[in-house]
Amino acid sequence: MALAGAGAAAAWQTWVTGTEYASYFRPRDLAGIEALHARFVDHAYRPHSHPTWTIAVVESGAARFSLDETQQRATQGELFVLEPEAVHTGMAAVPEGWAYKVLYVEPGILHEWAERDGTAPRAARWVVFRDLGLRAALLRAHDALAHEPPGLAIDEAALLAVDALRPHLRPGPVARAGGRAEHVAVRRARRHLEERWDQPLPLADLASVACLSRFELVRRFRSEIGMTPHAFQVNLRIARARAMLAAGVPPAVVAADCGFADQPHLTRTFKRGVGVTPGCYARATAC
Repeated sequence: MALAGAGAAAAWQTWVTGTEYASYFRPRDLAGIEALHARFVDHAYRPHSHPTWTIAVVESGAARFSLDETQQRATQGELFVLEPEAVHTGMAAVPEGWAYKVLYVEPGILHEWAERDGTAPRAARWVVFRDLGLRAALLRAHDALAHEPPGLAIDEAALLAVDALRPHLRPGPVARAGGRAEHVAVRRARRHLEERWDQPLPLADLASVACLSRFELVRRFRSEIGMTPHAFQVNLRIARARAMLAAGVPPAVVAADCGFADQPHLTRTFKRGVGVTPGCYARATAC
């Protein structure tokens, strides 16, 4: 069941089903920042990535997720920070599930904490950690997003939360997991998928482009990218769908243009990757 909200500070929309809920926020006058407030029990994120930084605080329960080749767990009161394009999953670590609040921050905003001519920041070595000051700043920002009218209150709360992340950042380019160079065959396959993200692509054709067997392509691609070729293509489609929905394109049109079989297929896939339905996201990002 979807319940519409009327937040003064940001467009938002809530969906509720059983013991789960999710609300999506986007400040109307603060570009580059979005937020998710959610409680999940059965919902599980499949391997995916975001073009933004993911800055989350767990309010109750516990979540577990894979990140690159590691297994992570975040419990009540803990924070976790993921760099842009970090491939991860997400699911409940305890029977009661987990409730959390997330800021999604465009990389350019975090870059402002350092010299503008310097390299973009990276996350420090901790993925899951405790920081009472950062936690308080994040919760103030989320409270402002949900309750404050548009203006300085929201802008300052969100940017102060970003600034409080500073001790957990370090300068330097984003390195690939393990520091490995991408295999030329994987690079060919990735580029082919990026150019044909909305088209059906048989694995045999993709393997031919990469000059690998189908088995070797899937193995190498998953090892180096963090997800299978199909999951990578789905991630590209979801990213495009988000942009189109935010621009006001109807979900049915988005489904057709982004390579989904129909609108229900878009809804199922989008919710698994984003945490909310396309309709919810569209209403939250409407200006």
